[in-house]
Amino acid sequence: MRPSQLVLVDYRADRVYGISDTTATLHGHGHAAEHAGVLSLGGPLGGHAFADDLRGELMVVRQGVAATVPVATPVEHIASDPSGRYVVATTGLGANSEPWSDVVTVVDLDTNTSRRFRSRIGEPGTGLVRDRATGDPFIVLRHRSPGAIEALPLAAALRVGPHVPVLRGAITEVADDGHGDVADARTGIFATATSRGLERFAVEAGVPVPLGTVPWPVPGRAFYLRLDSEAGKALGVVRGGPTNPTAWTEWTNHLVEIDLTTGRTVHASLPPGLAFRFALTRNRAAVATIHPDGDQLTIFERQRPQQRIHRQLSLPDMSAPPTPGRLPWDPVGEAPAQRRAVAIAPSGDTVAVTRGGDGELHLITDQSFETVTVPTPVNEGGLLFWPGGPHDRVGR
Repeated sequence: MRPSQLVLVDYRADRVYGISDTTATLHGHGHAAEHAGVLSLGGPLGGHAFADDLRGELMVVRQGVAATVPVATPVEHIASDPSGRYVVATTGLGANSEPWSDVVTVVDLDTNTSRRFRSRIGEPGTGLVRDRATGDPFIVLRHRSPGAIEALPLAAALRVGPHVPVLRGAITEVADDGHGDVADARTGIFATATSRGLERFAVEAGVPVPLGTVPWPVPGRAFYLRLDSEAGKALGVVRGGPTNPTAWTEWTNHLVEIDLTTGRTVHASLPPGLAFRFALTRNRAAVATIHPDGDQLTIFERQRPQQRIHRQLSLPDMSAPPTPGRLPWDPVGEAPAQRRAVAIAPSGDTVAVTRGGDGELHLITDQSFETVTVPTPVNEGGLLFWPGGPHDRVGR
């Protein structure tokens, strides 16, 4: 696979496609862990990785060459250090109704080896940052119920022996409902989205230290974050409106951008409905919103001091979208409720968005709207990854 190719992972169908022009070509297989997403790897080799939840492997693609390393599943989150050498994978629910696994895997991609340790049950988020006092690399885990930020030396995780021993680190308090994390290698800030706002931390002398909470500037909260690593800014869609998820058609949405160091915020409104994961480059962002009145794609120019809508357009309807009055992730008949994945070319000139369940990918520029037909349905929208964009060290 050429490094510049758009990657589409149809994790329900165990297929990985490379998209060139308007053609989808099969390049591999993988039941990618949907929640963990695709991880951009830094360092001189670049590349990307995702966790195969069926085979129990981390699939790593660098310069067109694929390799696998064993990891514990079901994988909840994956994150890497700035060099792209080390990857951490936490475990979550999988096909179960309650958290049950406390196993964390740390992977060394230079040696294609992994080690596992036990942490705490509860779908932890994760990132890797350096200790501000010593410069040593640390794994940060974000726990729920009770909420905690835990810092573990990477060196200690790489030394654990067989039989999956328990490994503990210093902790500090965070809200119980954390969901959505970023780890900024440049500043050493680890931040998580909670009902209180964006809660920020740094590891100092081995201890996670709170740096203050930035309240959401509009009603609601974010559940998913992306990082502009060059600018040190976290972005999220803040969801407001009814707290009952069956009323998802009434949810309000705003794209919010927060400077991790200063706490300054900017925001812009989005159409109502279900706004799932969004795409980001240095100069643009793109968000797809799902609603019974019609799905829309909103493309933003990320200009300072405020964001500006560059373009907003309607998307072809999905055949089996979420049902109003029911949970947006409930099945529709025999099919899973569909949604969309979004990606932006590194140049910012092309946006890709899937039509979940209908086996289509739309490629959108200011001058064109082209549709790529995919051999499999791309149920739940799949996962998209466009190499060469901002290096976000948490899987998306």
